This record gives sequence, C-alpha cells and structure tokens, in this order.
Amino acid sequence: MVGVVYATRREAGPLLSVMSAVPHARRPFLTFQGAADRGTPCIVVVSGMGKVAATAAAAHLVTVHGVAMLVSAGLCGRLTPDLRWSVGDLFRISTAVEGDCDRFGRAEPPVSCDAGWFGRLAPARLVTCDRPVFDAAQRSRLSGIGDLVDMEGAAVARVAGLYGIGCAMVKGISDAADEKGRRELGRNIDRVSERIARFLAPELSTTRNSESHEI
Repeated sequence: MVGVVYATRREAGPLLSVMSAVPHARRPFLTFQGAADRGTPCIVVVSGMGKVAATAAAAHLVTVHGVAMLVSAGLCGRLTPDLRWSVGDLFRISTAVEGDCDRFGRAEPPVSCDAGWFGRLAPARLVTCDRPVFDAAQRSRLSGIGDLVDMEGAAVARVAGLYGIGCAMVKGISDAADEKGRRELGRNIDRVSERIARFLAPELSTTRNSESHEI
C-alpha cells in the first residue's frame, strides 16, 4: 500500500478527484482512500504545513494504515538561479535535507529518496524548512545545499528511514522563493497542483497494478 502525504487539502484536491478518492477519516488526520476498483488501495493524508505535522502524518500512515511506501507530493519554491526551471516544472526529488537544523554546528545529512520512482522527471535536491522561504537572502543561503525548498519533504523521508520503508517525492515549482513568492504561490497553487495530479495518478496506478500482479 502506498501512502501519499500532502500539506494542504487544496494541493491534494486534484489528485483526489482524478483517483475518485473517498473520505476515510477526519481524525487525527484528514485521509482519503482510492476507489476499490483501482487496484491496491492508496491512502492520501493531508498533514498540515510544517515538519512536525508531516512527521506525525507520515508515521500515522505507517503505523495505522500499514503503508509500505511513502510519497511526498506538493508545491515547492525554486532556490536555483537556473532560468530553465520555471513555475509548473515537476521534479523527482533525489535527496531531501532539513535546511534550518544542525547538530552542534554540523548540518543534517541529506536523506536519499527512492530513485526507482518518477524516472521520467529530472532529479533535484530538496531543502525543507519549518518556515516558508520568501526572502532572497535566505534563498541564496539555502541554494548552497539544495535546488528546491518546501516545508514537509525531508520530514517524510526521515520517517520512512526510521521505519525502513521507501520514500519518493514529486514536487512542482510554484514560486521563486523570493519577496514575490507569497503572491506567486497563491496565484499558481491550483495550476501546479493539477499538473502534479495528472502526473502522479497514472504513476500510482501503474505501481499499484504492478504490485498486485507480483502478489
């Protein structure tokens, strides 16, 4: 079973629609399950924003729903100055690291993500911070350790590692993580979320069908 973690209901909405997902529970997290005729069940959880919320939701998927794979999906800001990357571009996350956490002056080591998923997408390194990055100076600092920034991904990857299961991520650029980022995110959230859903839904279906055949 695959568990998909989104930060917000608005981001998750397009995927839930494509999957014909139905509500499963409201507490402790808002969760949805794909229609029964679509193969092995896929659980989608809306965690809330931030690393603590994502950690709790991912652990809930593992311990309560017994998922064998975690997928973190949603929006991200662009840290890299590479102009070839623009709003709406999707990426497979190769590594995820906490950008606002260190241990006695040493940065946290990045966590590798499952390279067998989302192979059609270009890889990128993700930095996860508890606060949104809408500041050019902070963006410049974080660009030394990653290409994209979000508020949940590294936490999901860490939970997967603790439980010994796989983790994959697909992220879509919504803004440039600068002073205009908040406004850009609000303007682009629906379009980018739709694009993620159109990519992710068939990927999940193919994976689930493959798993069903192996069983």
